[in-house]
Amino acid sequence: MDTAREKWVYYNGERIWVGKYRNSKNMLHWHDECELIYVERGMMEVFTSGKNYRISQGNAMFFDSRILHQMTSIDESTLLLVLVFDRSIINDFAIDITLSSPLIDNGGAVSEAYNIALDELKKKQLMYNIITSAAITGLMVKLFRDFPTTQKKLRDGIDDKFADLLCDIEANAEEYTLDDAAKFMNMNASYVSRLFTEKTGVNLIYYINCMRVQKAIKLIKTGDYSMTQISALCGFGTIRNFNDIFKKYTGYAPSALPKNYVFTPTIDNHKFSNLDQRGYDLVESSS
Repeated sequence: MDTAREKWVYYNGERIWVGKYRNSKNMLHWHDECELIYVERGMMEVFTSGKNYRISQGNAMFFDSRILHQMTSIDESTLLLVLVFDRSIINDFAIDITLSSPLIDNGGAVSEAYNIALDELKKKQLMYNIITSAAITGLMVKLFRDFPTTQKKLRDGIDDKFADLLCDIEANAEEYTLDDAAKFMNMNASYVSRLFTEKTGVNLIYYINCMRVQKAIKLIKTGDYSMTQISALCGFGTIRNFNDIFKKYTGYAPSALPKNYVFTPTIDNHKFSNLDQRGYDLVESSS
């Protein structure tokens, strides 16, 4: 995941995207769209709304608009179905409510909607956009009827500002500090630190270092920079500090990073730990 905010682009008036991933993994992120996931095979570790979850084959989860979340496959054979859709599709009946829990046991209905949407979006026959929207609408009506719901919290100034904070950290991670975050949020530093951990499950300094390591990996893969240059460009201060943090977060020395390495720190009991770091595969998709 390259950004804290994930931006989706639709084509031909489509408001839905679906895809199947093998060994899916991403970094903590959010987006304006809603997202449904269904484990077709294997098991996933998921972090969202300050909690850790582990879901297995046949189960699903729902992430409402602008909810921070992160997902990591337990092993490389895990298959995950993903449905991303514009929230306006369900606003007629769910503008001010959402599911009380993101967990969806026995999520076969999610798999069925996925198959309908994939078929329609691939074939693009007459009125396919209407059929795909109807499939999502029908699915969400069923979920909102079968599972407990709660009042959807209106985003307040703090939530809006926090989302902007994640983007600000990413853009300026090289020199970012807790004091910078406090100034950006116009809050006490200790409060910002607690707020950040509450909303993301990790502490601010670790998150900043993740952004730095991610940038370093990109620069290493270009082959255009020395390790000393990369250390300076990514804000590590000294080459020793760079080597220590890089190996701690990836398991590799910068000079020994595998060519196909994918940086996907995952959350385990509110601490990042590296699981299988081999890259994910997009098995199929609607685009």
